[in-house]
Amino acid sequence: MATPLIFLQTVILTLCIQAIASTGFQPHQPSTRNLPPSSSSIQRFQSSTDAEPAIMNEDLNIAILGGGNVGTILAQKLQQSNKFASITIAARNLEKTCIDVKAKGLDLDVASMEDVLPRAQVIILATRGIYDDDELQQFAQQLEEMVSPSSSSSGIIIIDATNPLGPYEEGLPIRTWEDGMSSTEKLASYLPSSTFKVYKSFNTLGLEHMKEALGKDMMIAGDPDPMYRLIAEEVVKGVGFKPFYVGPIRYARNLEALAEMWIHMAIPGLGGRCASRNFWFSISGDP
Repeated sequence: MATPLIFLQTVILTLCIQAIASTGFQPHQPSTRNLPPSSSSIQRFQSSTDAEPAIMNEDLNIAILGGGNVGTILAQKLQQSNKFASITIAARNLEKTCIDVKAKGLDLDVASMEDVLPRAQVIILATRGIYDDDELQQFAQQLEEMVSPSSSSSGIIIIDATNPLGPYEEGLPIRTWEDGMSSTEKLASYLPSSTFKVYKSFNTLGLEHMKEALGKDMMIAGDPDPMYRLIAEEVVKGVGFKPFYVGPIRYARNLEALAEMWIHMAIPGLGGRCASRNFWFSISGDP
């Protein structure tokens, strides 16, 4: 025989169930995303309905175009993360880049652009910024020609870390194109969107912060497709930053404007408030 206490608990539980049912409550069913068709290793990167998507990185080949200070630091940090299949500096001048990397005492993979780019799923642009229209269009054409048909069917992620700076004598101005368009937007306009997913990041602070990212905020603008955006954000995390997506590629112009302000404050004599290089832009509040 049930005790009075157990009987009372059973009655209360029954009343609660009836009350919930009367509201028409249904258990939450997570929504699914329609991801674009993909092939090769990109297929491993799946969007998740969980708050923390499970993203696989071990098949991701990253090419860093540019063997200067920015390119080698990004390569070193990504290599140290041990998250990705390969990190390779794609050199225009292979012999010179190999000598420069060795002189810095770095153990990094270096290969020619022709060898690296066709097998890369992510290409980070870490060369000097392009200021000239014709040069930018030629560069886009060169990128397109070097991407292999097999990889292009999956979508190649471009992360542009460059800034189109004018000469120092003119105050290192950031160039804008028609209607305030940024260099990254202009580059994206020259590339087929079906093949290239273009992002802007790593451009709003100096080398010292790339060396010691320490979870600092790093803004990123670009293609909103969740599949490719998640991969781009994983690369930002691999360097040690906390990615903050600000919106589609149109907002690359704002990131380039922030870069100009950082440069003009960090380098004396350019007109901005004279500050040390030891500052960066952070996101505060609860966006």
